[in-house]
Amino acid sequence: MSIDLHSGVRRLWLSLCVLGVACGAASIEAADFDLCVRGSALEAVHTARLHLTVEGTDVAAFAPRLGALLANERFWNNEADEVFGEPFDADLCGAAVAPELYLTITLTADVAHDLLAGQTRSVANPLAVTATRDLRLAPAAPPNQVAPPEEAPEPGDVVVDKDGKLRYRVMRIYYATDRKPVGKYATPPQNVYSGQEGDLSFGVLNVSLPKSHQIGHLEAPSLLLLEFRADPDKHVVLQSLQLLSTDAWRAQIAKRATHLGSPGVLVFIHGYNSSFEDAALRAAQLAFDLKFGGATVLFSWPSRDQLRNYVADEQTAEWAAHDMKIVLASIATIAPNTPVYVVAHSMGNRVFARGFQALIAEKPDLQRAFKEVVMAAPDVDADVFRRDIAPAILNKGTRFTLYASSKDEALMISSSLHGGYRRLGESGDGIVVMSGLDTVDASAVRTDLLGHSYYGESQTVISDMKYVIRQSLPPEQREAKSVLERVQNTALGLYWRIRVLAAAAGP
Repeated sequence: MSIDLHSGVRRLWLSLCVLGVACGAASIEAADFDLCVRGSALEAVHTARLHLTVEGTDVAAFAPRLGALLANERFWNNEADEVFGEPFDADLCGAAVAPELYLTITLTADVAHDLLAGQTRSVANPLAVTATRDLRLAPAAPPNQVAPPEEAPEPGDVVVDKDGKLRYRVMRIYYATDRKPVGKYATPPQNVYSGQEGDLSFGVLNVSLPKSHQIGHLEAPSLLLLEFRADPDKHVVLQSLQLLSTDAWRAQIAKRATHLGSPGVLVFIHGYNSSFEDAALRAAQLAFDLKFGGATVLFSWPSRDQLRNYVADEQTAEWAAHDMKIVLASIATIAPNTPVYVVAHSMGNRVFARGFQALIAEKPDLQRAFKEVVMAAPDVDADVFRRDIAPAILNKGTRFTLYASSKDEALMISSSLHGGYRRLGESGDGIVVMSGLDTVDASAVRTDLLGHSYYGESQTVISDMKYVIRQSLPPEQREAKSVLERVQNTALGLYWRIRVLAAAAGP
C-alpha cells in the first residue's frame, strides 16, 4: 500500500487513538504478516520472505512498508537506499527466490509513525523490539528446520547445507530463442538447443552460482584441478530448463518486473561462438553481478558455437534479427511504464540493432520502453553503423552506451576478415564518437586472452555498468562515482575513458 509518510501515517495514528486502539487505551493482539521485502542499493539487492509478528498496535494498513524498513534495519545493516514490501507471493519471494526472515516486534503507534517517517532511531530502542528470531536460509522451511542437503535442488531454490548455511544461489532467467531443439526438455538442459535455426520458443531456466562466486568470474571445472564435471558448490551451473507458452512467459516476466519497486527487465543478447548453455551462464552471472532485481531475459540466437563458423554465425545473426524484433516488441508491451535495459555483446549487437531498428520503424512509440542500451564490444561495421543504424535509433529517447577497446584481438581479426573495415567496438584513433552515443574506451582494463569479454569479466566495467543499468546515470554523473575520465578530442569531440590503477584493474 502506498502512503504519504508524513501525513497519511499520522492521520492513521490519530484515527487509531480516537478509536481507543493506539495511545495505550486498549491492548492489541499480536498480528502475523507474511511479506515479501526488498532492499535495494547499488552494491546490494536483498530480497527475503519476512514472517513479521507485531504486538501493541494495529499496523495492517502499512505492514508491507513497515516490514521492509524493519528488515533493512534489523537484518541488512541499513545497506538499502530504497525498500519495498508486498504481501507474500511465491513467485516473487518464496522458496524459489529468497531466504526467510523471522521477526517479532512490539510497537506503539508513535514508534510505528517514526519508523515510516524515516526516523529509524526508534527501532534501536530496546522497548520497541522485544524479540528477534534468527535468519534461516532454508527454502519454505518453518523455524528451526532446514532443507535436507541430499535433496536435488528444485528450480530456483536457495540451497543450504545441513547447518542451514548457504551453499549456492540460483538465478532464474527467462529466455527466448530461435535455436532448433535437439533434445527433450526432460533431458539435461545443456543438451536441449542446437546451433541451427528453428522456430521461436520461450521458457525459463535456472543457473546456480556458488557461494564463492566472484564478480566477473564464470567459475568452471578446471582440468588442472582434476575437475571433470561441474559442481554447483564450486562452479556456475545450468541446473534446469522449462518450456513456457508465450502468455505464461509474459505473465511471469511482468510480475517480476513490476513488483517490489518495479525494477524492470534486463535483456541480454550474446555474441559469436556461443552455445545456448554459454549464453545462459553469462546472462545469470551478469544479472547477479549487476545486482539487478527485476526479470532477466536472454535472447539466444543460433550461433554455431565453433570458432571456424564465423561466417555462418554472421548469416544466422542477420536471420535472427526478425525474431529479435518480435521479442523486443513483446517485452516493450509487457506492462505499462516498465523500463527495459539491454546489454548486447559482440555480434549480438547486429542482432539487436537490426531488430530494434525494424521495431521502431514499425512502432516508434515502443522505443520509450527502452531506457538504456549497452553495446559491449560490438562486432558491427563502424561505417554502416554511422550511416544506416545510428540515424534510426540514436537521439530518440533511449540512452546508448558504447564500450570499445583497442586491445580487443577478436575485433581486430574480424576487421581483417572484412577487408580492414573497422568494427564499432574498436577504439584508438578511429573510435566512434557521435551525438546520442556515450562512448567509453575500456582499453585500460584487463580481461580474457582475446580482450573481448571485458563487459562480463572486468570488475571495473561491471562497476561502471551498474550506474548505467541500475541508476541510468550519464557519464557526466558517473565521472565522480566510478573510474571514468573525460577525453576532449579536437577532431572527434567528447568521449570517456576508463582509468584503472594497475593494482585495482581486476580480471
